[in-house]
Order: sequence, then C-alpha cells, then structure tokens
Amino acid sequence: MFGSSQKTEQTTGSSTLQAEKSDIINSNYSLKVRKNIDLISGQIIFKGNEMEWSRTYIGDKKSTSNTTQKKTTLTDIKIGTKADTYTVSGKENGEKVVITFKKIGNYRIEDKEGNIYSL
Repeated sequence: MFGSSQKTEQTTGSSTLQAEKSDIINSNYSLKVRKNIDLISGQIIFKGNEMEWSRTYIGDKKSTSNTTQKKTTLTDIKIGTKADTYTVSGKENGEKVVITFKKIGNYRIEDKEGNIYSL
C-alpha cells in the first residue's frame, strides 16, 4: 500500500536554534546581510581568547568614498550561551564589555542592529 507506513513530521516557526560555543570559537564571520544601510562591510574574528569585530560605515551620505572604521577588540573573552544567544564578554582598553549575538541558522549570527554574519 502506498503511504500507509509513512510518517509526517511537522515543524513550527517557534523552534529555537541552540547556540553552541563550538560554532564561534576560532571562527571568522563576514557580513552577509546588512540591516543598517550605512554599513559597507563587517567581519568578526574569534581567535584564541580574543574577538575582533571590524565594521566599515559610509562616512558621508553624499559620497561613498568617505568611510568610517569601527573596531572592537576584546581580550580575555568568555563565551556564554543561552537558548539561541551568544554572550561574549571581555575587556577592551581595560573596561569590561559584553556583546550579544543571536544564532539564526547554521553558522549564521545576527548582531543587535539586525546585521547578519556568516562563516
């Protein structure tokens, strides 16, 4: 009989992805989808106990040749996970900094502005 022993699985949009430290340790993520229209490029590098997050923004609305660089470098990082969220804490210039990213797919993370980075 056709289909008598087949199972049907349903998935719902409410399932959350589980953030795992191993997804981001020693990884290099690049900007794939930007929500902030002024963001030109971005890269997040996790290496050892450091995280470097570089972003390039349009500096002047009239000319795209003027850009502004923003770089966050955290040392002595600790990575925590809860549900679909990564919490990266570390020190920048001697001050404690905490940055969160949301896991939105396999090796895809989203920053607080909604920009998406991928391996």
